[in-house]
Amino acid sequence: MTFSKFILPALFAFSAAAPAFASNNTDVSGHRVGLGYSNTDLVIDNSGLDWGDGIKLEYGYDINRIVGINASYQNNNGKTGNLEIDGSNYKIDTDLGYMFTLDGWAIKPYGAVGLIRANETQTRSNGKTFSNKETSLMGGFGVRANIDMGLYTDLRYDFYNVNNLNTDQLSLTVGYKF
Repeated sequence: MTFSKFILPALFAFSAAAPAFASNNTDVSGHRVGLGYSNTDLVIDNSGLDWGDGIKLEYGYDINRIVGINASYQNNNGKTGNLEIDGSNYKIDTDLGYMFTLDGWAIKPYGAVGLIRANETQTRSNGKTFSNKETSLMGGFGVRANIDMGLYTDLRYDFYNVNNLNTDQLSLTVGYKF
């Protein structure tokens, strides 16, 4: 069985059944703040070079069950060979998906598009430093789960290009939705 013969019927079955899973709760809008873990990789010749781990601070607002806006700060610090990396970035983006409201919780798979301001300092073992600041378009996708008591978790993968290098970021955020 080929991939397309499996995926297309599965997507059709899911989209046909999705309204049955959604409840009548239409009030899904609200603010959210979170704290999490972030990992950054450079993609060189189809392989990832670890560019460091760090924290993520996030603010978001769900406008409705389809559209959300997000602002975040992430940092990454690490050492690769004879290179020490100290980086940070600011992102502002919109996520588009559909929030399925279930009994006591909700889940939203989404795609995201926005802007990133990346700041980076590389220090070599010989003491030479290189700094770069660049603004770029970014894309991403993820899934966010909300529990009715206000807690949420968000697993997200972002990608962008700075300094002519493809960069990937994976983050896991836990927070509170108001």
